[in-house]
Amino acid sequence: MARKVKILITIHSLLYNRGSEAVLRSIVMICRYWKPDSFITVSTGEEGEILKDVLDVDCIIPRYDATGEISYLLSAAREADIVLVTGADNFDGPNGNRRLTEINTRLFCETRGKTIIYDCSLNQTNFIESTYNDLKRFSYITARESLTYNLFINKFGKDRVGLYPDPAFIMPMEKCNLPAGFEQGKMIGINISNLILSGKYGASEEKILLSYFNLINYILEQTDYKIFLVQHIVNNGFDLEALGKIYKLYEKEKRVILMKTELLNTMQIKYLISKLNFLVTARTHASIAAYSTCVPTLVVSYSVKSVGIAKDLFEDSAPYILPLCEMKDGTELQKKFEFILKNEDVIREHLQEVIPLYKMQALKFGEVL
Repeated sequence: MARKVKILITIHSLLYNRGSEAVLRSIVMICRYWKPDSFITVSTGEEGEILKDVLDVDCIIPRYDATGEISYLLSAAREADIVLVTGADNFDGPNGNRRLTEINTRLFCETRGKTIIYDCSLNQTNFIESTYNDLKRFSYITARESLTYNLFINKFGKDRVGLYPDPAFIMPMEKCNLPAGFEQGKMIGINISNLILSGKYGASEEKILLSYFNLINYILEQTDYKIFLVQHIVNNGFDLEALGKIYKLYEKEKRVILMKTELLNTMQIKYLISKLNFLVTARTHASIAAYSTCVPTLVVSYSVKSVGIAKDLFEDSAPYILPLCEMKDGTELQKKFEFILKNEDVIREHLQEVIPLYKMQALKFGEVL
């Protein structure tokens, strides 16, 4: 009997980020589709945090042992034929990601198999020497949108770089109960995160909240839609804290509903998003849940990842994103949304045409394995 191919998947984000959960679930699905008899090990999380409900995984290990060392991860790397590291936007900062680079360095000391860094997004202005030196060690590098792909081709050459959409595009939904007051056919989803309120991305908290308030007031006054406030990071008050700054002004308004449960997994959240008429979101993986279910979406953008994904889906990203740095007087978000509202049918029809092809391209990542 032939030996099973051993695949180690390590994801560096925490799993209470439902976007990270979506990526991990989908990577496992792709690996299992292409290598059905492989032995798949997943390493994720901080001390003691283990995702317990990923299907079709043979072994799940925490990144750190009780001493704070990555001994479990290194042990699995020694045995792996393929080590798959999720890149995402972990390097997309002015100083790179020293912690991730240190982990990768130790991995490379133990790994004899093929190494792949997968699903990256990186702004050219943040492509520093330490990031280049880290990425160039991998056998193969993939980007999830064309802006990063073109950057990587220039840096590493076409033979070592691939373009594959974010794996979360192929993640299935899981049906769940709709929240009280959720009226299908009458819902606009709105997401805001503490990340964009930090002031690091070109707009102050005051300007951002004003933009959201003006948008919500417009929806309540000029349409008959209800508003569903969506959280996509569900631990330690991340999105809920930011959403609370909005909801406190509308908690007596029956047409505004706050998603408060932390029990929903990422597939269930995708199901809720699929039932929306529109979505306005700061979280990239909330937008992926919407795009992949053909929901017209406006993204409040702070990163190349949202610009690149919108560009690849629509060719021209400008109508479908609002960079934070363009929030000046509090009216921009409403104006951008009016375009989405007026062009709902055209946008939905376009997504229905392109999303099946986009999902097929995401699945083709398995060819790299």
